[in-house]
Amino acid sequence: MAVLTEESVTMSGSPFAEGIEFEEMFPDAVVEAPAAHEPAPRLTRTTEVTAFDATEALYQDRLERRLREAESMVKQTIERMRLDEERRLVEWVDARRAVEERRLAKWIDERRAAIELSIEQGLEQRRAEETRHAQSRRVSDEERLEQWRAELQKTLTERVAQLQAGERPLPDSRDGASLRGRVAATTSARDVGRLLREAVADVTRTAAFALSIHQTDRDEVGYRYRVASDDELGALLRRDALEDGPQSAAAHMDGWVRAQRTMRVGSRNVTVHTAQGSVRFDGATVGVLTLQTQDDAIADALLARVDVLIAVCAAHLSALRDNGSYRSV
Repeated sequence: MAVLTEESVTMSGSPFAEGIEFEEMFPDAVVEAPAAHEPAPRLTRTTEVTAFDATEALYQDRLERRLREAESMVKQTIERMRLDEERRLVEWVDARRAVEERRLAKWIDERRAAIELSIEQGLEQRRAEETRHAQSRRVSDEERLEQWRAELQKTLTERVAQLQAGERPLPDSRDGASLRGRVAATTSARDVGRLLREAVADVTRTAAFALSIHQTDRDEVGYRYRVASDDELGALLRRDALEDGPQSAAAHMDGWVRAQRTMRVGSRNVTVHTAQGSVRFDGATVGVLTLQTQDDAIADALLARVDVLIAVCAAHLSALRDNGSYRSV
């Protein structure tokens, strides 16, 4: 027969609701004793006691401490990774810089070698061209020399004949009048310069023509008649300063003074030859005639013919200078 115990058990944290607990006991079978009156079971009410508050607080402390430790470990890990990444980045930059420096040095060496080779080839080509040009120039100079000798011989023969005949024939102009007659009819040094330029143009081709007239009372140029070709070279020669004053070398020499120089005209180099001769009358220098040509110098035989033209104009130019008649009214 089952009996109820008088003990009351408190079930903390039990999923069951509060109530009366009891147990059933089944003792071993014994010889029945006389029936006795047993007291009735005593009922007890259980109450739930909050026993886990301290444990929860401890758990929260441990959790916060673990969180702080985890946060610290995360920060340390991030900092270590950042340092490692910076170190790897520095190593990569150094390696990349070294590679680029080697590549640049190799490119510079290759470029230098290519430039040196190009310069050597250019020099070889230029030397070959200069050799060919010198050979061609030598042949051309020999031909001009032979021509000059022939012209000089002819001019000397003509002048000897003229001196023997006691007169100097002058080239006729297009209208048939003699140069001497046309010069005598002029009233200014400018008019004489124009006639002299036309006469010189019949003898030789020039890029620039200039006739300077010196002043009588001081060593200066009183007037200059000047003409230049209508091209790029002529534009440069018009701005070019001339040494044709009373102190110039041409003013004190009997023959022609020659000079040459190289000028840059557009995209090419041009050799300009200059010939200057004095205009004299009665042993005094009246002015200087300047002739400039491109590439080729004027032959001496042609300059000898120009001397004849100067001699025709010298007396009249001296008279016009004394009268101050430089330009016609």
